[in-house]
Amino acid sequence: MNIIKKLITPVFFVFISLIIIFPRFYQLGDTPHGLHIDEVSFAADAKSLAETGKDTWGVTMPRVFKAFGEYKAPGLTYSMAFWAKITGVMNNYVARLPSAIAGLTMIVMLVLTLKTLVPSISPVLLMTIALILAYSPWHFDMSRIFYEAFSATSWISISIYFSTRILSSNKHTKYDWLLMLTTASIAGYYYSSLLYVIIIYVLIVSFLLETKFKDILKRSAVAIIVVTLVGVGWVGDLMSDVGLNRLYYYQQKADFGSALEIDEKRQFCYLALDRDSESSRGCYLLWNKPVSRITGMITTTLTYLGTDFLFIKGVSEYGFDSQYGAFLPPLIIVYLIGMYYALTSLVRYMTSQFKKNSRQLNREDKVFVLYLGLALLSLVPAAVAMNLNMRMAMVSLYIISILIGYGLYQFNEYLKLTVKPIIKVIAYCLLAGGFLFYAIQSTVHYWFVFTKSNDLQWTSDAGSIFGYVKSVSKSYDRIVDTELHGPLAPYFYGDITTDEVHEGGYSNPDALGFTYLIKAGKYELNHINIKDLACEVVSKNDKRRTLVITNPYPELVSMRKYESRSWNGALLLHEVYDLSDVISYMERSEPNFMTRCAPK
Repeated sequence: MNIIKKLITPVFFVFISLIIIFPRFYQLGDTPHGLHIDEVSFAADAKSLAETGKDTWGVTMPRVFKAFGEYKAPGLTYSMAFWAKITGVMNNYVARLPSAIAGLTMIVMLVLTLKTLVPSISPVLLMTIALILAYSPWHFDMSRIFYEAFSATSWISISIYFSTRILSSNKHTKYDWLLMLTTASIAGYYYSSLLYVIIIYVLIVSFLLETKFKDILKRSAVAIIVVTLVGVGWVGDLMSDVGLNRLYYYQQKADFGSALEIDEKRQFCYLALDRDSESSRGCYLLWNKPVSRITGMITTTLTYLGTDFLFIKGVSEYGFDSQYGAFLPPLIIVYLIGMYYALTSLVRYMTSQFKKNSRQLNREDKVFVLYLGLALLSLVPAAVAMNLNMRMAMVSLYIISILIGYGLYQFNEYLKLTVKPIIKVIAYCLLAGGFLFYAIQSTVHYWFVFTKSNDLQWTSDAGSIFGYVKSVSKSYDRIVDTELHGPLAPYFYGDITTDEVHEGGYSNPDALGFTYLIKAGKYELNHINIKDLACEVVSKNDKRRTLVITNPYPELVSMRKYESRSWNGALLLHEVYDLSDVISYMERSEPNFMTRCAPK
């Protein structure tokens, strides 16, 4: 009997570890299907780095990477390149491997952080909390996709662990302080929207650690120096277009939408006041860009922190199953408990700052002040851009995971101390049963519904299309992609060499000065109707044998070389044609085709 009791905890630990780890790596390269355009961009640069030490533009070990209309922070690309170098291949699995590892890192750091915050917490409860985070929709979904914000959050989670040690324990060392700063600085290499957040975060920790103003200044100065040294690759981007480009893009979208809304409300106000210009001036004070920006920021922040976004239904975006909130619904009660204790600590801390002889702070009070401050601070980029999505809220969501874990601990302590055993069992069963039901349902929904729907969004046929084209490409002089990812995709799938990519051709600069690869080897990207392309080839007397990847054309079905369909075969996604067959069809079906398209 004693042996069985001793084995319960280790067996539980192994069991929970398996059901956390296995789903994160099972079919990682196949589910979700296909390859997103941004995933292609990251992975192509990583493949080029692993092979030559240069990105797809031929730049040696770049500090930032150019993407489709923006700059990419380098961290995720270098992580992919590292695993590509280790494994010797670049494929979907390797492209997503950094995110899977980042997810496991966050789970481990959550356990260590809560153990530091609450030394008496039981191992069984810690593993339960790990399971909660692992099967929270935001965390599970993002562990299986490429987002750089997720990898950045894993580094922030390490930093939060060390800051928790520093603020709540007398056993910390100077190395904890340096590690906190270092890991926070590394996060800046992964996600440019966090750059200002990281700077202010380390200053908050410095402020909470010291009581005298002089000491605060000294520690803050040291913190900035360390962050500057470790983050030397991104500190210079704090005020540059490279660092702020993404926020500029989001702001432009927000400003355009708010301008339309402001004009509409002003017009209604003007009409409601009988077209009296003098009377309607007050409406201009109520609806204008500054007011719209402030109210939009407040609304965005409150939406992120609201129970609907967190527990009911998220926002639709690539990679996240918006059928659910960030966390599963039964956890709302422990979230509210954890938030209550965090807010109580905040009040206690604020009171201690403004009143003499206030009661002594608890060991966790400063920690919760940091958590709440960082949770709000990390939402500032999203609030400024007035943009709702999971990736811009990941640091805040991780902190909420800590609050949920702490709330579960306090809930467990309350049940142990105040209620009868039978009531305690009922409460445990209700909470555990509700969580298990939603965890199973959301996981099944992810595997069998979410990732099996919207094949066009997933571009689930990218592998099959480029696999076929690769098998016949030797027979063609030119391959035109009108609808998928351009030359970077065949490079990813191995039909173009790195040298061909480095020697490729680029588009004309867009409004922001960005260009992208449109020609490499035999491949070129050209968003053109296949019939117009046929006419263009005839008009230029182009004799090259051309293969075309395009959207479906029902009238051309008899001559297509290849078709790709959704996973269940119900939806026709893309087709591949030999352009000479299309030209022959056009000659037969349109008598004046050759005259209209003849060389001039």
